[in-house]
Amino acid sequence: MDDAADRRPELRFVPDRRYTGCAVAGLVVAVGLAVLAGDAPGRLLAAVAVAFLGVYVVSDLLFSPRLVVSAEGVVVNAPLVRARLAWSQIEDVRVDARQRLGLRSATLEIDAGATLAVLSRRAIGTDPAAAAELIGAFRPPV
Repeated sequence: MDDAADRRPELRFVPDRRYTGCAVAGLVVAVGLAVLAGDAPGRLLAAVAVAFLGVYVVSDLLFSPRLVVSAEGVVVNAPLVRARLAWSQIEDVRVDARQRLGLRSATLEIDAGATLAVLSRRAIGTDPAAAAELIGAFRPPV
């Protein structure tokens, strides 16, 4: 076996674990509130919080890493988009930055024609502009 083939460089982007940890803490608190709530509306509200935070945590764990970049291409593993894209399929890797109500938001977009993966800073665990720059370093010259 060729060990060099197993050690090809790749870049992995995973969800920001700080947010996942906060969601786990919130989940524990929401479960406690659901158990201890004395009224039906309180239990319902806590149950909704448990469901929301549970989906958040499970999706962070199941869809990790969200993005794997290598010399061969990009693998997207997100809840709404799962794709293995060769560099020849990828038309553009860009950052979509917007400012609204004094707040700036940026997402990383990987455009492969019929497939468009849009990933937030939380989903990839780093600034989308920095991620786009790193991903560009893996793209073979045209």
